[in-house]
Amino acid sequence: MVERDRVEDPALAACLDKLAAGLLPLRECARALGLDGLALLLAYDAGTPEPVRTHGPLTVPLEDLQLVYGQGPSVDAAQHGITVLVPDLAAASSLWTGLTPPLQSLGVEALFAFPINIGNTRLGAFSGHRRAPGGMTSQQLNGARLLADAAAHTVLRLTAWLTAENHLPFVEAHQASGVLALRHGISLDQAWLRLRMHAFRHDRSLLETSRALLHDGFDFDDTPWP
Repeated sequence: MVERDRVEDPALAACLDKLAAGLLPLRECARALGLDGLALLLAYDAGTPEPVRTHGPLTVPLEDLQLVYGQGPSVDAAQHGITVLVPDLAAASSLWTGLTPPLQSLGVEALFAFPINIGNTRLGAFSGHRRAPGGMTSQQLNGARLLADAAAHTVLRLTAWLTAENHLPFVEAHQASGVLALRHGISLDQAWLRLRMHAFRHDRSLLETSRALLHDGFDFDDTPWP
C-alpha cells in the first residue's frame, strides 16, 4: 500500500486521496506531476496495453500512434514493466524505430511511463508527456511511483467500470475489428492486426481508419492479409 506520510506535495496528496476513494483524477495528477497529458492504460491477458482513461489534447493521438506502431513508452511500461524516462525525445530517436518522428510531429517532446503492478502481475501503466523537453524532479518521480502503486489497488476494485465500453477511448477500433472479423471470417486478433497494418501503411490514425470502415463503408482490399 501507499505510504501516505511520504507525500510532501499537497496536490499530489489530494490525488492519492482521490485514488484511494475510487476516483481517477487524471487532470489533477498530471498537473501535480508537471505533465501536459496523462493516460491510464490496462493490459488484458498479456495483450497490447490500451488506454482506458485519458487527459490532455495530445494523449489520445499519442496513444493511437503507439497502438499503430506496436511500440512506445506505454507498451514498455504496461506490457514489459519498464519505467520510461525520456526528458528529450530528440535525443532518444533510437528507442522506438520509426516512431520518434511522428511523435515529434504531434508536438510531444518528453515522455514518461510508470508500470502499474501488484507483485509480479502487470496491470497497466500511467503514461504521460510534455510538449517541451525537460525532466521530472525527484519529487515528481517519487510521486508518479506512489500514484502507480495507489492506482494498482484502485484498478482492481474498478475494473468493470474502467472497461465499460461507453468510456473507452478506442471503442470504435474494437467495433471496426468486429466488423472486419465478421465480414472476412477471421478472428478478432487477425482483424485488429489488419486494422493496425492498414493504418500504418497509409499513414492514418487507428481511429480515423476505424471510423472510415464503420461509417463510410470502407474496406481494406488493398492491404494484403498478414
